[in-house]
Amino acid sequence: MGLLSGLSQFGVNMDDDIYGENKAKNKAEEVSRSAAAKAEAEAARKAAEEKKKKSEEESSYILARSYTCPVCDKPFKSLAVKANRARVVSHDLDLRPNYEPVDALKYTVISCPFCGYSARERNFPNITVNQKKMVREKIGAFFKPAPVMEEKKVYSYEEALGRFQMAFATAMSTVAKSSEKAYLCLYMSWLVRGQRNELQEGNAADPIKLEEYRETEKELRSKALEGLVYARQTEDYPICGMDQYTVDYIIAALYYKSREFDKAMKLLPEIIVSSSASRGVKEKAHILKEKILAVKASKVMPDEDSLED
Repeated sequence: MGLLSGLSQFGVNMDDDIYGENKAKNKAEEVSRSAAAKAEAEAARKAAEEKKKKSEEESSYILARSYTCPVCDKPFKSLAVKANRARVVSHDLDLRPNYEPVDALKYTVISCPFCGYSARERNFPNITVNQKKMVREKIGAFFKPAPVMEEKKVYSYEEALGRFQMAFATAMSTVAKSSEKAYLCLYMSWLVRGQRNELQEGNAADPIKLEEYRETEKELRSKALEGLVYARQTEDYPICGMDQYTVDYIIAALYYKSREFDKAMKLLPEIIVSSSASRGVKEKAHILKEKILAVKASKVMPDEDSLED
């Protein structure tokens, strides 16, 4: 007598292999998981190959320049973009330059591998005797050089951000102007945006990482805005090499990205009518004004993530 033979009186016939469907279902799920794992591994492999290819292509535009640290007097080399090999093809709303074929932003900071002193290239040699003492006491005394595994041919965004963070630590230790610290925050937000764009271009974009990058960029923008507003009130022009109208425009753009539209609008009219503002900044101010007017006309407050360039 079969386990289910009694079902026949009810007109129902079932297979005596009572676990067959479970086994078949489990096998199908295993096949599905295996296929998903293979697809994920293949995507990761392609992403790694693409990253390696891009790195090899980028290295052809990079050279190692020799420097002498003004703090510890030791010679070292730092990667830089070869002359005239990176060109600006466009600017984002907040004036972030977009370079081709290599993002020159990653190579903006010079960082001494011996004592940790770091600064933007234009500022690297410009350090006073008192500031050298501050760097030695607050950074050099605790700095731990990263182990050199191999000679670098390019800088990744992660490595570039680390160098900028050291530049920011240097600025903090030497009590640099608010504008310099704000500008470093702005640069770092641009680097994180490049990092996010690079991830989005990949075959296996991680949504958790993307959100992490968005939040980091937002935080850095906020710090940059705070510092630039304070510098505008307390420092003389030029500020970080920028005239009044360029600084005001960047502040307006950062206000826009923070959804503080009224504050942004207060800065734009003077830029637009000024005979001293550059043509590029005036055009950007016109575009930003139209964007704000469009948002106000819609009477819908957009979320910050939707205010992309």
